[in-house]
Amino acid sequence: MPDPRVLIPTTGTCAAACAKAAALRFLGESQDVVEVTLPQGGKTRVTVATTQKGRACWAETEKPCGEAHDVTSNALIRVRFTPVPGGDILITGGTGVGKVTRPGLPLPQGAWAINPSPRRQITENLREVLPEGLGGWVEITIPRGEEIARKTCNPLLGIVGGISILGTTGFVRPISCEAFQETIRLHLHQRALLGGGVYLVFGNHGRAWARKLGFPEAATVEVGTFLGFALEVCKREGIAQVVLLGQIGKMVKVAGGIFDLHHEVADARREILFAHLVRFGLPERFWKAVWEAKTAEEA
Repeated sequence: MPDPRVLIPTTGTCAAACAKAAALRFLGESQDVVEVTLPQGGKTRVTVATTQKGRACWAETEKPCGEAHDVTSNALIRVRFTPVPGGDILITGGTGVGKVTRPGLPLPQGAWAINPSPRRQITENLREVLPEGLGGWVEITIPRGEEIARKTCNPLLGIVGGISILGTTGFVRPISCEAFQETIRLHLHQRALLGGGVYLVFGNHGRAWARKLGFPEAATVEVGTFLGFALEVCKREGIAQVVLLGQIGKMVKVAGGIFDLHHEVADARREILFAHLVRFGLPERFWKAVWEAKTAEEA
């Protein structure tokens, strides 16, 4: 189980904390720190501020920034709780929370981008404090959400208007490889549903070249160093047309059969490039210069 003293709460955990604090405020209990149940068990504590106007109560918190810094760090997350008789709990978004516009995500088109795990977490935490027969309407807003979302993968995934409320474990993990791979998988799954080929790029340079060549932005998928993973997903999804764009350094690795492109895994760029150049007739007078080149671009 993650150590709550080290890891940072997700947007989902922050929203659950605010929902619980706002419900407690309605019930007459004002708290500055609220204990939240996590999706996979255990609890953590989140600092909140609450207000009340009539029967509606609000709670807000600033998503902490730690080693797992991301674009949502320090974002203000605000929740309004309005009591509803009957026991049902309705969870919606508002300003700064995105909406799903394409198939292939774990939410239907038109839904607020509040993932299933945070929805369950919010509901569970409210059930802990609400009396039987009392439900509530939970509205989540992120004041700077639309601005923050432009720095995420949401536009590529067809999530518009704001960020997503996420969190499978309830904590942001310092190493985000799994999250990035999941983004790649979702993007490729969407492309498979929509049909047509994909254009795999390693980063900003490849994306810029794809744009210059007129390739559709929505079909351009950034894979970072996880080319092998992305190609495996393409195979599983039945994507037959794959175009790869990138700088020569990473392309040389691919030519040598290296598909995990992280520098700690494998390099051999000089050796691969030298072998290919010699194999295809590079005059001997260039051998020394190529071998001693500091970068693949120089060679």
